[in-house]
Amino acid sequence: MKLILLILFILFSHSVFANEEDNIEVEVINLYETKSLDQMVLENLNDKEEIDEKIESSNESTVTPSNEVEVKQIEIVKNDFFFDNDISDLENYFANIQDIPSKTLQIHINEILEDLELNLEIEKDKQIFFLIINYFKSVGLINKSYELIDKYDLSNDINLSFYTKVKLNYLLSTFQLNEACNFKEELNLNVRLDFFFLEKLDIFCLILNDNQSEASLLNSILVESEKNSDIYFQHLFSLISSSTDSQNVNNEIKNSEINIELLFLYSAMTRIAELPFSDSFYELDKKNLSIPIILNQASPIDLRIKAANNSFLEKLITVDSLAALYMSADFNSDQFNNPQKTIDSFLSNKELSMAFLFQLVNIQIFPNDRLKVLIQFWDFAKRNNLEEIAYKLSLNMLSSIDANSENIIYGPQIASAYIFNNKFQDALEWIELYESAKQVDSKSIYTRILLDIYSSNDLNSFINSINLTFENYTDDNYSQNAELLFVIKDVMNLDITSDKYINLDNVFDVRLMPSLFLLNEINESIVNNNQEKFLFYSLISLNGKEWNDLHPEHLKLILDGYLNYKDGLLFRDLILEIFKSYKFII
Repeated sequence: MKLILLILFILFSHSVFANEEDNIEVEVINLYETKSLDQMVLENLNDKEEIDEKIESSNESTVTPSNEVEVKQIEIVKNDFFFDNDISDLENYFANIQDIPSKTLQIHINEILEDLELNLEIEKDKQIFFLIINYFKSVGLINKSYELIDKYDLSNDINLSFYTKVKLNYLLSTFQLNEACNFKEELNLNVRLDFFFLEKLDIFCLILNDNQSEASLLNSILVESEKNSDIYFQHLFSLISSSTDSQNVNNEIKNSEINIELLFLYSAMTRIAELPFSDSFYELDKKNLSIPIILNQASPIDLRIKAANNSFLEKLITVDSLAALYMSADFNSDQFNNPQKTIDSFLSNKELSMAFLFQLVNIQIFPNDRLKVLIQFWDFAKRNNLEEIAYKLSLNMLSSIDANSENIIYGPQIASAYIFNNKFQDALEWIELYESAKQVDSKSIYTRILLDIYSSNDLNSFINSINLTFENYTDDNYSQNAELLFVIKDVMNLDITSDKYINLDNVFDVRLMPSLFLLNEINESIVNNNQEKFLFYSLISLNGKEWNDLHPEHLKLILDGYLNYKDGLLFRDLILEIFKSYKFII
């Protein structure tokens, strides 16, 4: 059944693009003909460019192929904030920005750290480099740590052992085992890692090279050398080196204590042993373990999809890889013949529901049936805060939808999908078709609001769009977001009326404010236009909080700062994030 689905999916992809006579440059995404999932994921991780949708940000329909990396000149930045602060202060700053709620801000600080000009001949620059590598590893971006380490000769660095471990962990996590074993053989003899990491890796590499006897000998020496035996490693070693009963060992592994410092070695051994990962293992380091989970075919497909969804939203993998994994979920003909019963059976499993609906869309032969299931797919995704994923997965299907009398009633939904894929002209055409046939109603007004907000390409036009939005927008949740409206109006100086009514039943606000000293530093950095300082202190004040958890005064202060930070470079995307967090408008 799975083979039939894959064939249908490929044929459908070809038919979609065959109909695009005016768009011969559109890439046909053929997911299974030439590349494995491993290859697709690794190519994405090894790309030096951020995986984003900027290539789709124009109104034109041409899609830049994912294997063509745009060459651009990277501006090297000499950031005085780093060099004016003591290393001990920088350590505290990095320790307090490890849970940033905003993807926009996380990507921005990543770019600043990656492009920082450092001279590793200078001692302080060496220390800053160490902090950056450790920060990327700590926030689940071990791939960025690896890329930076690979740019420098660190053979004489005092932190060589730390960098060696990061590099080995990255290679193990991405299942580049030959590279990991070869790198281990080339190591400086002075490199020492805790928990007998190198010795255990050596044993693993010997097994991979079918040198069982030497691996057993070294393992016996390891057992004698370790004061606290690594039971987890020994179970995995037994499983991949002999004919030990996998079921018994698997049960023993589940009850063994895991050394977090060896997670990536365990993950590679687990995949060789064809053992599944568990949810509890994934939770130990969700971001850094997402790729090993995705690539481990023995793991439950819903866990792999969960990891892939998170990786896609973090821009670690592309939509191609995500679609390939969705299509690999195995459903039978009975499930497809009774779709509602199947969806009901997955009631508590949104990952399987998403995969099933995605496959159900792709096996529909008739366009009208396909569109109806597609609408169902979008509705389900929206209820589960996965609409961004659903819309991106649907991009190749949109061009196959005919603008006929039956389909026009879905115009606002189709337009929304185009908007989230930055295809604004296509979205506008569907809105106009809908309004011509059905007249202007709340659905089309709402979709036009989305279009105006997302298509605004500069700060002034965005603020004007927001102003018009609030003049025309009505919703049941409008009053619930009166505080947000008041903040937005004040920050952007909007010409709208907002409710200032004081509710005496709710006099005190339980939401915490940052300390007086931190607020003072943020205020001073805004007044003095010290943008580097503002960025770091604002991130510290946001650490561990969602946008809708912020005290309104705190939110207002942050938005005031980002309205002027780099001429409002990040402001638009931050507002969109806040609206999503509040479930307001979008």
